[in-house]
Amino acid sequence: MINKIKILYFIVLMLGGFIASSASAQNNKLFVSADTTKSCVKASESHLITFEGTNNTLEPFFQKLEAINKKGQGVVNIWHVGGSHVQAGAFSGRVRGHFANKFNGGAASRTIMFPYKLIGTNGPVDYKVSGTGTWTKSKCTERSPKYEMGLSGITAVTSSPTASVTFTMTTSSGIDWTAREIIVLGNATGDVKPYIVAGGETIKYTQASDETGYVFDVPNGCTSFTLHFHGLGTGNKFELRGVIALNDEPGVAYWASGVNGASTSSWLHCSLLEEELKHVVPDMVIFGIGINDAHTPSFKAEKFKANYQKIIDMIKAVNPDCHFLFVTNNDNLMKNVPNPNTAKVEKAFLELAEENDGSVWDLYKVMGGLGGSKKWVSNSLMQKDHIHFTRTGYYLIGDLLYNAIIEKYLEQSHE
Repeated sequence: MINKIKILYFIVLMLGGFIASSASAQNNKLFVSADTTKSCVKASESHLITFEGTNNTLEPFFQKLEAINKKGQGVVNIWHVGGSHVQAGAFSGRVRGHFANKFNGGAASRTIMFPYKLIGTNGPVDYKVSGTGTWTKSKCTERSPKYEMGLSGITAVTSSPTASVTFTMTTSSGIDWTAREIIVLGNATGDVKPYIVAGGETIKYTQASDETGYVFDVPNGCTSFTLHFHGLGTGNKFELRGVIALNDEPGVAYWASGVNGASTSSWLHCSLLEEELKHVVPDMVIFGIGINDAHTPSFKAEKFKANYQKIIDMIKAVNPDCHFLFVTNNDNLMKNVPNPNTAKVEKAFLELAEENDGSVWDLYKVMGGLGGSKKWVSNSLMQKDHIHFTRTGYYLIGDLLYNAIIEKYLEQSHE
């Protein structure tokens, strides 16, 4: 009898070990490989810092993520907003790609795009832009912008009768970006009407909003389309604030808005931001605004926090349950010495996160704190300006941020 009990106990142990091992293997499938072998990368600091009230907003986000992961149901919207780190698309694009591959089965909505090339600046590499006509611009970084702005932080304007913009979502990342709904953010003067051509078919908008833009249904789907306009010229113009490409599948939709040189004050210039965020209804906002605020000897943490709170309040008006994840400023040089304001921003983010039931990913500490940028430059992870990362560096911090979110998700018993 004793031997039978021992055998039964052994079987239970083995089975339990197998189940635990299988669960662990399943958990590991959600993580991505990140090269943390270089001593300048403080991987032990790469986690989400949370507070007593964080679960009030993090739990609803994780519940939606759980429904996608376990049941393939629902949509989670993440909005990543910042300056040049986000506009370039390598950092945000890396995180978007990981969510697409790990939760969406390799297909995703490309979400917000902007024709950066037509206004003479850089943009993400996972879509290409070409166009015709003459375009001018307003950016939120201007002291007195001429045109209204929203989700993109930039507006491109044309009155050229032959103006057009072609967006082609590339497949080099291996992700299927097929869009079945396209929203053109913008407004027209006079009798100007936008239309798109996709797959040789001309498509008219099915819904127009005076505040935000025009909705196009693309039932056959597309990964490339051209935006045209009827009625341009003779004083009539179109103000284009961006284009949203959505599919109709469950999964994580990762939105990114970045403007080179943008500060908190810049984003407060975007009078249509709150209205256009209704297209997103973010479940999580990843804040990366701060490097430009703090790159001055006259930096004031109180004003910085006050500006941030205004932005946060706009987002809360769209989704009161939104979770705010603050990415601290990376270590950088100001006047050729390590910027002492970076630690002040870190403190401000910790305070903002606690006050708004948010979390913090401390990139400053991941880099090793004050002076860390010099080591990252010497390891080819940062550019010589000690502000921007190399593509390898952007990919690395994208890997680390994604894994930090997943670590917290798994830690809260969602697997």
